Amino acid sequence: MTRETPDTTSPPHSRNLRTVGAAGEDEAAAWFTARGYVLLDRNYFTARGEVDIILHTPPDHPDHPALVFVEVKWRLDDRYGAGAEAVTPAKLRAMRAAAAQWLDRHPQYRAGSSGTARFDVLDITAGEITHYQGVE
Repeated sequence: MTRETPDTTSPPHSRNLRTVGAAGEDEAAAWFTARGYVLLDRNYFTARGEVDIILHTPPDHPDHPALVFVEVKWRLDDRYGAGAEAVTPAKLRAMRAAAAQWLDRHPQYRAGSSGTARFDVLDITAGEITHYQGVE
């Protein structure tokens, strides 16, 4: 895999964090789809929270069929710890609230038709990817 390294020599305030975050989410979406997950939605925002990526498990996955709501944490280095450490109980509550609203807008994916729902974190820190499944 080829990876472009962002320019970290410029002052931190000059970097567009939304662009950096979008690059991490692009990498995460590609990582999941390369493993057979079906991408359903990205960047689903509500007044109460957001979900970075929404997927359906691949047919050969042990949890299939399941919806997967993913929080992506992308860090250039581990100077401030791994990205997954920033996923707090409050963030998970906000993700759950957003997921509930997403399901209200997409009734074809409600329990029964798509199996269960799972909340995951994909941590990309210093180029290393760690997938945490079923985060509580």
